[in-house]
Formats: sequence, structure tokens, C-alpha cells
Amino acid sequence: MHAHQNGPRKEGLRAARPGQGWMNGARFMPGPAARLRWPLGVDWLRWLVCPTPQAVGFALRNTAASLIALAIALWMELDSPQWAVATVWSVAQVRRGESMSKARWRIVGTLVGAVAAVVFIGAFPQQSWLFFPAVATWIGLCSFLATFCLNFRSYAFVLSGYTCSIIAVAAASEPDNVFFIAMSRASYIVLGVVCEAAMGVLFTFNLATRAQATMVGQVEDVLHRLGGLLREIVLHERDTLVHAGEFSDMLVSVHQGLEFPAIEMGRQVHAGDHARAVLAEVSILVTRLVGLSGGTERAMLADDAALADTRGQLLHLCDRLAACRLEAGALDDLYAQVTHLHALFEQRAARGAHEMARVTHGVLAATMEDLQTALDHAHAIFSPPPHDRFRFHLGGHRDIRLAFHNGLRGAAAIMLAALVYECTAWPGGMGFIAITTLVCGLFATRENPVVATTRFLSGAVWSAVAAGCLSLWLIPYLSNYEELAFVLGLFLFVGGLAKCNRSTAGAAAAYGLLMPNLLMTGNQSRVDEIAFLNNALHTVLAVGLSVLVFRLVLPFRARAERLRFGAHMRGELRRLCLVPLPPSPQWWIGTSVDRIGRMVRHAAQAGDHTAGGGIRLMLMFSSVGLNILLLRGLKRQQRDSATDIITTLLRALVRYRPISPRGVAVVRAARRRLARLEKADPGNGRLLEVLACLDGIARTATACLSAMEAGVE
Repeated sequence: MHAHQNGPRKEGLRAARPGQGWMNGARFMPGPAARLRWPLGVDWLRWLVCPTPQAVGFALRNTAASLIALAIALWMELDSPQWAVATVWSVAQVRRGESMSKARWRIVGTLVGAVAAVVFIGAFPQQSWLFFPAVATWIGLCSFLATFCLNFRSYAFVLSGYTCSIIAVAAASEPDNVFFIAMSRASYIVLGVVCEAAMGVLFTFNLATRAQATMVGQVEDVLHRLGGLLREIVLHERDTLVHAGEFSDMLVSVHQGLEFPAIEMGRQVHAGDHARAVLAEVSILVTRLVGLSGGTERAMLADDAALADTRGQLLHLCDRLAACRLEAGALDDLYAQVTHLHALFEQRAARGAHEMARVTHGVLAATMEDLQTALDHAHAIFSPPPHDRFRFHLGGHRDIRLAFHNGLRGAAAIMLAALVYECTAWPGGMGFIAITTLVCGLFATRENPVVATTRFLSGAVWSAVAAGCLSLWLIPYLSNYEELAFVLGLFLFVGGLAKCNRSTAGAAAAYGLLMPNLLMTGNQSRVDEIAFLNNALHTVLAVGLSVLVFRLVLPFRARAERLRFGAHMRGELRRLCLVPLPPSPQWWIGTSVDRIGRMVRHAAQAGDHTAGGGIRLMLMFSSVGLNILLLRGLKRQQRDSATDIITTLLRALVRYRPISPRGVAVVRAARRRLARLEKADPGNGRLLEVLACLDGIARTATACLSAMEAGVE
């Protein structure tokens, strides 16, 4: 299922760009059908004509779950059985762990939204211009809070928002029945979730074993690509920082996807925590070397036999990393080599011929220690220690401004839809409001919602076409449920195949969610042409309004995001110098990697080829912050003359800012004083670490200033 690299390849880092092979941390490789050559104009249909076995299994499983859910809903004589079918396709994901997580959070979000709907209907009966602002505020609040969560925890918040709107809108004309409408809505959700989960259990074999293999493959890929990136750093290639940014984007994707194989393996297994710890240690290692890159280059160019040997040893390690396997024997050999290098670099740091060589070897010894810790955690993934209680959380960026914009956009869309309804008295206006809420809730928390909603609009159009064919031409001639299940199953099966194809997945999400709703199936009713066209019209127009809102109300701009991230990180660097309780290096690196990953994704989506300078700046800011935190950790180790120099320096950096000419000047002045102390006590490990941190801050800050003077954003 996973293909692994067997050697270092420069193009390996570029392959990790978003939209080119990475989705939720899992890598999807092209199957045999993808390698076939298709005639011109037919290539885009290969997902339908020659689907992969995985896509066929997914489509069959969820088509069967949908038809079972519809049969049960009709047997129970529920008033809107189509929502059970829509729930199945809303919850269904390619990975079983994703489906399990989404199902759990969908139930939670539905229950919260149902309670909110009952409250709003009870608080504002027959008071439309109190009711609609209250619902809009609730949608905005849910979107605001969802921005701070990852994966399907975010989905639970937005679901509670649009579920409240759907229930409240349906009960607005009959407020006395709001409780029964809410219970009915919850019943559809639970029925759809249970049917999808039951079919998933029947179609899934060896779930924990396959999940462990998936996680092992993801961590192996990280180590393979780390080997390629380290080779570029050792060889001082020009685009190293850009590739480091792409590497950060890959780490973010893997981190977000680790939750799902961890769910499949079970709560009692802590392999996911160990995998996140691997990502954290690898990120710290790369950031250390980014800060040391200039000094490493000068040291490696020096006429020193030890440094030449160090270079060869590192290149050999890169080859081993690029071909490593998470297997007991192979990992033990790699760990032994890293342990040897750690001891060797520590020895050379203590006995180096000149100061730069000692500092360089000191940092390299620290990176080998990071790599040792990462390999320890990698070993624990497939061979957990007894009584394992390890827990690890990797920090991420929390953007308050983005959250405010998301909430404001959602509230604005609801108010605009409500205004249209109040001004026109449109009979389908309530459905128009409900679908607008649904789409805005689904996409409000996307980093770049314009791209996603455009695809969703095309899926809405296709769902209207498919539902029209069924409602107007096929269903009138069917006389029993078996015939309906056969015909509807064909349409649902096609939607399932489309959902497994990356280029059509966005449209397929709309198709699976909206097409059953447009059918409005019932035991003793059939949709006539006028009712169907009105329903399809307000559905498509609602999606179109949502696309318009995302384009016009506080639209997303990748360049503005880069500028905002840069200004925010410069302010954070200043606070890191003297904040009473500094964050851990793992938290800082996790947050920085998250930001850099977002910038890389957004630049790729927008086709922005000028974002490389901004990505380099963010990496250098991250390196400066890591060195400041390491410096503060060294300051706490003991009290001596070096501690006083560090304290004075940190206070000066708060005043002058780390990324400023005066900040660089005070760092260099402090370094000269500490270099005199190290000269009097050569080989002092603590002083070498302090000098390495100061070198990293001074060199990286100088490079940042040069880039900003050149107009890099």
C-alpha cells in the first residue's frame, strides 16, 4: 500500500506538495489504472471507467449502508428519510479511522445543535429579526471556535452551527413541534452513523495491523525525506530552505493524519504519541541545522581533516536514513551509527583545533541526540515498551484573526440569506437559508475556502442533475423498494467512486450530501416537477451565495497571510526573550512548522512562485526562536559569569528586538565576551552550546535583515 524510497532523491521533497500526493498524512500512490495511457479527453474519466479496488470497495460499502439506512427510515416512517442517506455519505471516509472519528464528532455536534435550536425557537417565537441574528451569531461563534481545532473536532463545532440552523428553520413555521423536529433530525444522524459503522466493520479486516503498517510507513517516509534534506544541508545547496519549507508542510500533513491510524489501533496503544514525538524531534533537528548552516559551511571549507571526515560521516548517515526501514534489525543498526556519531562529535567538540570547529561539532552532537530520541520513539511504534503510558502533543498555530474572519463570514452569509427571504417571501426561502448555513459551516474553517466551495458548487449542480433524472424520469416507474434500491444504488455507487478520486472528491462531497436531499423520498409520496425544480433551485443558489460570500467578504489572500505571520513571529521572538514561563522548544517548533506548512500549501494552491522568500524568512524566524529558547534553558542550568552575560543579552533583545541591526550587534558583543571565557576553558560543553546558540541567532538574524532589505515578504 505504501511505496518507500530506497535512496536519496532531491525530487522527493518536491513530491510532498499539497495536492500532489499527500492527503491527511497518508500518501496515495497511483494504481495500475493511473499508469495507463488514455485517449485525449477520456483521461479525466478513468476513475469511473477503471477504478481502483480500494475505490470499488469504498463505494460498495457505503452504497449498501445508504440503502439499508433508507430502508430502515422508510420502515420507521420518518418524515425525511433522505437525511439518513446523506449522513452515511457525510460520515464515510476512505480511511476507517477517519470515519470513526467523524461519526463520533458528528453525533456530538448534532446533539449540541439540536439543543441550541430548541433554545432559539423558544426564545424568539414569531420574531424573525431577533431569531435570524441569533442564529447568525451562533453560526459565527461555532465557526470561530472551530478554527482552533484540528480534524473532526473542528467539524463538530461547525456541525453544531448548521444543525441548529436546519432544525430551527424547519421549526420556524411550527414552533410547538421544535422538540420533535430536533429528535427526528438526531434520529436520522444516529441511524446513518450506525449503518455506516456496521458496514465498515463488515468490510474491514485486520484493522489494527493495517493501521500500524500505515503509521510505520508514514514515519519511514519522514525519515527518508529527512535523509534527502540533510544531504542538501551538508552540501549547501541553494534551495535548501525552500525544500525545508516543503518538508515542514509534509510534517504538518503527517501530523494531522496520525490521529486516524491511532484511532484504528485503539486508545490503549500509544503509537500515535510516539509518532508525534518523532515529528517533533525531527523538526528540532532540522531547525538546529538551519541556524547553523552558515557556520557549518565555513567550518566545512576549513582545512581540517576532522571536519572533512565529519562531512563524509554525515553523508553516509544521509544514505542510511534515505533507505531505512522501521524493522528491529535495520533500526538497531541505524541507531548504533547515530550513537557512534554522537560520541564522535562530542569528542571533537571537546578537542577541536579551533573555535568554529568545536562549536560546529557541538551542534552536530546535539542533532545526533535529537535523532537518537526520534529513533527511540520510532522503535516504540512497532515494538511498544511494557506498561507504556507515554503521551505527547505537538503544538499548532492558533490564528485569532482568521477565526474572527471565519465567524464573520458565516454570520454575514446567514444574514444575507435571511434578508433575501424576508424581502421576497420566497416559498423556498427557508430551505435556501438552511443550505446556505450548511455550506458556510462546512467551509468556514478551511484555510482557503474559495477553492473548496467552487468545487462544491459543481457538485451541487451535478447532484441536481442526478436527482432530476431519478425524480422525474426513473422513480415514477418503480413500484417497490427493491427497484428503487437498484436504481438509486447505481447513482450512489458513482458518487462513491468520485469521492475516492482526488480531482473529483470535492464535488463528490456535495453530490453525496445534496443529491439524497433533493430526492425527498417517502413511503407514499413522489416529488412533482414544480416541487423538485424549486428545491433544486434554492439548493444551487444557496451554494452559489456561499461561494460569493467567501469571495467577497474578507477574502483570503496568501500574501497578506505571509505578512501577518511574519509580523506575528517577530513579535513573538521579542516575547520569548523575557516571558516568565517560556514555551518548550517542541511547542515553538510545532507552531512554526504549522505556519510554514500553511504558507507552502497556500502558495501551491495559488500558483504563487514569489512565496519562496517568505518561506525562507519564516524558517529563519523559527531558528532564531529555537536558539532563544535553548539559550534560556542553558541559563537555568547553573549560575556563573556566563549566566549574567546571557541575562543581560536577553534584556537587551527585548529592548532592541532580535531581528534588528542593534539586536545583532548586542548578540555579537555577548558572543565575544563568552568566546573569551571559552578560550580560557576550551572544550567546556555548556559554553560551546551557548556560543552555538548565539552564532545561530546572529547569522540567521543577519540573513533575515538582508532579505527584508531586499524586499522579501
